[in-house]
Amino acid sequence: MTTTSAWTRTIIISFLAFIGLGVSAGLLGLAWPSMQKQFNLPLDGVNSLYLVQTAAYSTASFYIGRLMARYGSGNILLLGMVLMSACLFGTALSGTWALVILFTLIAGFGSGLVDAGLNLYVATYHSAQQMNFLHASFGIGITFGPLIMTFALQQSLGWQMGYAITGTVLISIILMLVLTRGAWRREGFATADNKPVRRVSIGATLRRPVVWFSMATFLAYVGLEIGIGQWAYTLLTQSRQVSAEVAGPWVSIYWGAFTGGRILWGVIANRFAIDKVLRYCMLGALVGAILFWWDPVNLVGLLGLIVIGFSQAPIFPMLMAGTPQRVGVEHAENAISVQMAAVGVGTAILPGLIGTIGKNLGLEMMAATFVIMAIVVFIFHELSLAGAAQRVTPVSGELPTK
Repeated sequence: MTTTSAWTRTIIISFLAFIGLGVSAGLLGLAWPSMQKQFNLPLDGVNSLYLVQTAAYSTASFYIGRLMARYGSGNILLLGMVLMSACLFGTALSGTWALVILFTLIAGFGSGLVDAGLNLYVATYHSAQQMNFLHASFGIGITFGPLIMTFALQQSLGWQMGYAITGTVLISIILMLVLTRGAWRREGFATADNKPVRRVSIGATLRRPVVWFSMATFLAYVGLEIGIGQWAYTLLTQSRQVSAEVAGPWVSIYWGAFTGGRILWGVIANRFAIDKVLRYCMLGALVGAILFWWDPVNLVGLLGLIVIGFSQAPIFPMLMAGTPQRVGVEHAENAISVQMAAVGVGTAILPGLIGTIGKNLGLEMMAATFVIMAIVVFIFHELSLAGAAQRVTPVSGELPTK
C-alpha cells in the first residue's frame, strides 16, 4: 500500500468511525424517557450512566498516546470499535438496570479509545481542515442517532432496537479497520521542518496553567454541547408542551445545524485564524443559548437551537487542532490526552448535573444553565489564549518518548 493510498484510506475510515461514534452518542437523549419508565428511575437516574462512562472514557483518553505507540494506532482503534458495537448489542438485550450500567462502562472505554485516538491521530498527521471534517462526521452521526431512535420508538420496536441497529452499523466499520490495521502511522508529532519532537513528561505538561485553562474550556464546552442534545427533547416535551413528533426532529435539526457548520468549516477552516473563529463562534453559541432560554414563543426557542448548533460547529475541532500552538508542540500529545480526559469528565458530569438542576429547580432552569455554561466556555478560552503567550520553545531532534 502506497503512502498516498494509506493516507486516503485511513482518513476516510477515520471519518466513518466518527460517524459511528456520533450515531451511538445520539441515542440516549431520546431513549432516556423510555428507559427511565422501564427501569422505574428518577429523572436524574441517567447520572449513573454518565459517571461510569466518564471513568472508563477518561482512563482510555489519558493513556491513549502510550497505548497507540505501544500496540499500534490501527489495533487500538479496532479494539475501541469492537467494544462499542458489542456493548450496544449488550445494552439492547439488557433486562436489568445493572446490566445497562455495566455495558455503558465498557462502551465508555471503547468510545474513549476511538474518540481520543482519532483526535490525537488527526491532530498529529493532518490539518485543521481534516480535523473539522472529522468532527463534521461526528455531527452526521449524531444527527442520524435521534432519527434512528425516533424510528424505533414510533414503530413500537422499543428503545432497544435503536441500540441494536446502531451496533449493526458499527460492524461495517470494524471490518474496514481489520483490513487496514497496518496502514495507520505511529511516529508522533514533528516540527514545521519535519524533525521529530521529544514529548516531555505528563507532570511537566500539567505544570503549565494554559493546559488547565484548555482542559476547563473543553470540559465546559462538551457539557454544553451534549447537555443541550441530551435535555432539549425532555425540556421541549415536558415543559414547553411541544409534541414528541415535533421535538424529536428538532433535536436532529440542532445536530444538523451543528453538522452543516462543521462541513462548512471543513472547507474554509485553513483561511482563518483559529483564535478568532473560536472567539466569534463562542459568542454566537451564547446568543443562541439566550434565545433558547428566553423562548417568548416556541419558534424563538427552536431557532435558538439552530444558532447554538451552528455556532458550536467548529469549536471542538478548532480547539483540538490548535493544541500544539496553544501549549507548545512538545506538550501537544500529553495535552490532547488530558483534554480528552476532561471531555470525558464534562460529558459524564455536566449533563447529569443539568438533569439534577431540572429535577430540583424546574426544567426551565436547565435552559438558564446553558447560558451560564456558554459564558464559562468563553471565559476559560480567553484565559487559555492569555496563557498561550507563555508557551515554551519546542524541543526538536529527538524521537518521541512514549
